[in-house]
Amino acid sequence: MSTSSDVPEAVSPSQSTEEASAPPQKKLPPGLRPYAKFELPTAEQMAAEESMNNCAVRTVLSLFMGAGLGAMFGVFMGTMDGAGLGIDGRLAGDQPKQNVRQIMKDMARNTGARSWSYAKGFGAMGALFAGSECVIEKVRAKHDMYNSVYAGCTAGAILAHSGGPKAMAVGCSTFAAFSAAIDYFMGHH
Repeated sequence: MSTSSDVPEAVSPSQSTEEASAPPQKKLPPGLRPYAKFELPTAEQMAAEESMNNCAVRTVLSLFMGAGLGAMFGVFMGTMDGAGLGIDGRLAGDQPKQNVRQIMKDMARNTGARSWSYAKGFGAMGALFAGSECVIEKVRAKHDMYNSVYAGCTAGAILAHSGGPKAMAVGCSTFAAFSAAIDYFMGHH
């Protein structure tokens, strides 16, 4: 005597054999999801994450990334520098005649100088911000939006130190506001 549970269900042509052999899914209440398989991180993943928690690593990484971005920005700005103007800023008709080789040499020198200048500035700003944010995060023992605001204030004040206390206050407030806006729009609040 066979029961209905012993008899396999008929598989329609539209169902695959995997779907037919899988147990039927229970409907979950709204807002609940089925369990997902949890996998432990590998040793390499843990080492990479731990290295990113080191303030020196974050600072050096930000220095090089900022310098790279600054160099690319400098190349772009350096090539746009002479659009319609001569190398020294005079109108093209006001300049003494130069051959193409001299013009290209001057443009390359100008672009290289601009690139190096932007690379130094962006690298210093990135390293200063990332380093101060990391130190502030370690001191506060919290990971929230205020770390970047405090780091922005610190970086802005240090970058404007040669202008005096008033310039440091303006630098602090503008960098802090910019950091807060970036965190807010990136959804880190």
